[in-house]
Amino acid sequence: MASRAGRRDRAAEATRRRILAVVEQLLADGGVAAVSIREICVRAAVTPPTIYHHFGDKQALIERVVSDCFVAFDRTVSRRRVSTDPVEVLRDGFDRYVAYGIQHPSHCRVMFEHPVKTPTAAGAASYNKLRAAVAAIAALERLRVPVDQATFAFWSAAHGVTSLLVDGLGHKDDASVGLVRDALIDGITIPRPRQVKTSKRGGPS
Repeated sequence: MASRAGRRDRAAEATRRRILAVVEQLLADGGVAAVSIREICVRAAVTPPTIYHHFGDKQALIERVVSDCFVAFDRTVSRRRVSTDPVEVLRDGFDRYVAYGIQHPSHCRVMFEHPVKTPTAAGAASYNKLRAAVAAIAALERLRVPVDQATFAFWSAAHGVTSLLVDGLGHKDDASVGLVRDALIDGITIPRPRQVKTSKRGGPS
């Protein structure tokens, strides 16, 4: 019995993954308008009741796919910190954002090029993580502009560069990518004050 139940569970999970993969591709190719229950059934070799059983309805299915993309994106972008300096963390985050988009172009299109009408919880959480990273810089009094302005500026620059590269306009190793990143960081942050060395007498050396 346990073995039979296990096979059913594995088959159900495989069906769910197949449906999600089809919807992700449809969203990436043509946005929400391209997603229909009929087309999902044809491509995933399932029936409408199977879709409704696993995901409820089309809107819930689309939101699940978008959320899964954001979760995978966040996991990659924030998997480890390369510095204790929040400015450098933000700089590294730009590079990771671009790299993820190039490696997962369909995710990039699903998340940003054909967004759903109402932002998913995962999408909002992703943006809030970016805002928190910017707020950490503000807490050190190293932010030149308000947190919300800096957050949107960062997202706009990173998303713009990534979208161009995903569409084949430019290359990730082009010096211009680094120029955009560094111009952004320099424009919204204040350099860390240099530590002044002191002599044994207590004065600056």
